Amino acid sequence: MKVRSKMTVNELIAEFGKSGSFGAGRVAEACDIYERMVRDEECTILLSLAGAVVPAGLRSILADLIRKRFVDVVVTTGANVIHDLLEAFGGHHYKGHWRTDDWLLYKYHTYRIYDIFVPEEDFIKEDSNLVKMFDQIAEEKKDYEFSSNELMTEIGKRIDDSNSIVRSAYDAKVPIFVPAIRDSEFSYIHLVHMQRRPPKPVLKVNAFKETLELVEILKKSSRIGMVVLGGGVPRNTIQHSAAISRKGIDYAILITMDRPETGGLSGSTLSEATSWGKIKPRASKATIVGDVMVVFPLMAASILERFGDKFARSREL
Repeated sequence: MKVRSKMTVNELIAEFGKSGSFGAGRVAEACDIYERMVRDEECTILLSLAGAVVPAGLRSILADLIRKRFVDVVVTTGANVIHDLLEAFGGHHYKGHWRTDDWLLYKYHTYRIYDIFVPEEDFIKEDSNLVKMFDQIAEEKKDYEFSSNELMTEIGKRIDDSNSIVRSAYDAKVPIFVPAIRDSEFSYIHLVHMQRRPPKPVLKVNAFKETLELVEILKKSSRIGMVVLGGGVPRNTIQHSAAISRKGIDYAILITMDRPETGGLSGSTLSEATSWGKIKPRASKATIVGDVMVVFPLMAASILERFGDKFARSREL
């Protein structure tokens, strides 16, 4: 492996590939697999988001990849959407320190996500905006039951922030599924909306409706690619949908710091998913045990460099 001044990110990844060892080799392999997904016009690329990747700083990178259609479907935790919308409504995430006194932060109405600080007032502003948005949507679509994907579409067309993941997905016609939407600030926002609406219409979200939507997308796909940042419910949703659709995943990239020995999904091996019919036995796959905030920006920079600014992926669902 050789490094030099003024080398590009992709040149560094190429050196990782020449080494082929340990984490460096896996990162290079993952970049090659991702490139193959993007070049495969018959492949539906699904991005799984878990953990605090949006407040930590991946927001703009993810929005860029969505706009370029290097991602066809997003499956995410509700928290990552909430933090995306927090910034869309003018809020901010601040660099803090993990050793800061949490009682002091509590006194000054500041929330901590490891070494990220978020003012409570920014959540209040977001909650207020989303409650009003829920009111508006419920009034326009009386008694309609939304899937989480349909709700994200309704929200996406109502916000004006080009760096927003939700807005970028709306513009690019990329569906966003939030399978555990209740396990986030959305549940509190809906509660406030619901309590102040009677006898007016209340927004209805059907947690099971999106299952058919996602399975139908995969049934129509010649090949399926999966990029997992973290794990949890989003990863399981993609893998389980691939099994239900009787397709199986053809390309799989997993970036995690969890271990398989506990039996949890976030740390389970990609090969284990083959036993469930979720990933094909001969799928191209790579697992990187590492920090998503370090690994994925390197991968994204390498892939964007390989394709250049003029490349346009024409994949449509």
